[in-house]
Amino acid sequence: MSNVSFARNLVKGKIAETLFAQMLRETGHFTVLEFGYEKIVPELVSEGFSEDKGTLETLRTSPDFAVINKVTKEVRLIEVKYQHVLNQGYVYRYAHRMSESWNPSFLFIATNEGFYFDDVKTICENEGKISSLEHPHIPKELQEQYLQILRDFEGGN
Repeated sequence: MSNVSFARNLVKGKIAETLFAQMLRETGHFTVLEFGYEKIVPELVSEGFSEDKGTLETLRTSPDFAVINKVTKEVRLIEVKYQHVLNQGYVYRYAHRMSESWNPSFLFIATNEGFYFDDVKTICENEGKISSLEHPHIPKELQEQYLQILRDFEGGN
């Protein structure tokens, strides 16, 4: 993969993360906390964390967000991914990797066709099949607005 392709995919991933976080915040029902490897490890290093390979590998697969339901106080650890087209094999492999260190955890995938969301255990049991995002506090109209932002970006790139 060329440096340009790598950079483009990195940007698409960050866009998916931003859209996910903003969409959930807009509902008013969730507190969205950044949680991933990129956020945790620099802080640990600044506190004198010694690099234990097992711990570092676990942190390397840490989900991007901790999402708190403001009513139930339930916390979900959620990894966000972008795919141009949903790839069931990739979804299965990624969910399996996550389930080894972060169970329970959830996977959100942004594609040009729509948003998908499920817990990694269910994804693994269903060999990579992931459900469309359906949540009473995240209406389809709101999803469509954020999906259009993704499509607009994709159309220009």
